[in-house]
Amino acid sequence: MKLRALVLPCLLSAGLWVPAAHAQRQGTLEFGLYARKNWFGESYALANRVGGGARLGFYLLRHLELEANGAYTPTRLRPETTNEDVRVWRFNGALHYDIPLSDHAAFILGGGYTYNKYQLRAAGTNNDMGHETGPSGLVGFRFGLGSTVSIRIDGTFDYFSSPDSLLTFPNVEKDYHYGVQAGLAFLFGNRGESYKGNADADGDGVNDAADQCPGTPKGTQVNSSGCPMVAAVNADSIRMAAQADSMRMKMHADSVAAAARADSLRMAQEAQAKAAQAAKDSAEAAAKANADRIAALEDSLRSARGAALRASLRDSLAAARMRDSLRVLMATPNAKLILAGVNFATNSATLTQSSRFILDEVAQSLVANPDVRIEVGGHTDNTGSRALNERLSQARAESVKQYLVDHGVSADRLEAKGYAWDRPVATNKTIAGRAMNRRTELDRLN
Repeated sequence: MKLRALVLPCLLSAGLWVPAAHAQRQGTLEFGLYARKNWFGESYALANRVGGGARLGFYLLRHLELEANGAYTPTRLRPETTNEDVRVWRFNGALHYDIPLSDHAAFILGGGYTYNKYQLRAAGTNNDMGHETGPSGLVGFRFGLGSTVSIRIDGTFDYFSSPDSLLTFPNVEKDYHYGVQAGLAFLFGNRGESYKGNADADGDGVNDAADQCPGTPKGTQVNSSGCPMVAAVNADSIRMAAQADSMRMKMHADSVAAAARADSLRMAQEAQAKAAQAAKDSAEAAAKANADRIAALEDSLRSARGAALRASLRDSLAAARMRDSLRVLMATPNAKLILAGVNFATNSATLTQSSRFILDEVAQSLVANPDVRIEVGGHTDNTGSRALNERLSQARAESVKQYLVDHGVSADRLEAKGYAWDRPVATNKTIAGRAMNRRTELDRLN
């Protein structure tokens, strides 16, 4: 009790009057001695007593320390009238991190692992009472007494998930130990830098971390970089000139790059405009040529003699008109086109041979216009049952779609839909009307 009454107040008061403490850099070694007060878990029949210990640490990085420490605490079993002495050995390994609070103090956070060993002293003999292991935590403060000596005050917490059955009463699955330890720490090796990096080795008033001219003689006037004023003026002038040259070179490079980008953009736009104009001219030329061909075929059909010749001219005229209609479909959003001449065998989805020539033209147009999406619609007259016409119209639409896919059109651009007799274009009361209603139709979807 006397030790606790004297040590803690002295350490706390010393921390208020110390000079600047020094941070620990990579490679710093720490050795320390401390007094420790233990508070054992409630299930332990041990009196809370004061002991002592030692620590040894090594700074892996700036402020990051790997530390090992051991402590010895003589205590007694409760109630203390039994006069049974118990010796408690605590060994701990942990990682600590120093968080600077000012130029002379730091806050410490740490965690690690603890091993406790217990011995019962009876009749002059040490008897093993068991041991336990578990994770631990630490919260503490460091107060500097110069570049070598500092004060450490730490609080510890140990958790044991499986205490030895000889140590606890009643037996428990988990328990906790607490402790406070205070003492001196001695730093060796790579040390001497303040927590906030405020060291000034040459005394010129400029922090070492920012001093570009270390070792300046005392009394020399320096600039904000710690360099003599005359040398600094020359250095500043040279640096400013170099910066100005660098800025001019960068502005010139930026201008050249901007001009190159503008030229590239202009050339790309001109090339795109020429390509668009060429495509337009080609389309107009093709349309005019097809119009001239249609006019010539119509003149020939009017003057033709013989059924075979007239049938051949009608087929050619239908193909020319189909090409014209396909150009309109490819150029016009949401346009429609009835595929005149695309027919099927009676009550089936089998395409006639003449239909295949027309669908070849459709496939070529769709391949040449890859952005166009199409619905293939199958339509019937009202002859037969509803179920039959629904199946037949869907099958015929699927048949046309498959033919187009087989000839190079991507399937994801096509949809097939059977409408039965729901969308007639003529009356179903006449033979001619029903023939017009039996059709395949292309609807552009975009």
